[in-house]
Amino acid sequence: MIAKTFMTLEKKFLKFVLYSIVFSILAGCAFSKAAPPPKSPARKHVDARAQQQYYDLGLQQYTKENYGEAKEAFEQVVELGPNTALGQKAQENLKKIQRILKTLEEIESK
Repeated sequence: MIAKTFMTLEKKFLKFVLYSIVFSILAGCAFSKAAPPPKSPARKHVDARAQQQYYDLGLQQYTKENYGEAKEAFEQVVELGPNTALGQKAQENLKKIQRILKTLEEIESK
């Protein structure tokens, strides 16, 4: 009888210890300070009008197959604002132009 009571007390004690550990872990996670979000670099003002003009110029030159001029115009768009919608489109267009110029170079070398 004493052995059975001792085993019951031992199980209760182990449960208590286990719950205490789990609670302390959860409480530590809940009350710990989260790291502050990284500071974003200071944004510079994007001249949207100039960016649009360079983008339009790039498209015009691209349709005329003046890839060098189109590349320069799209590079200006990216320089003015790489994270804007036009900046992202210009970067995609620059990749296309790069592939075209590489293909033309390969054709000329044959």
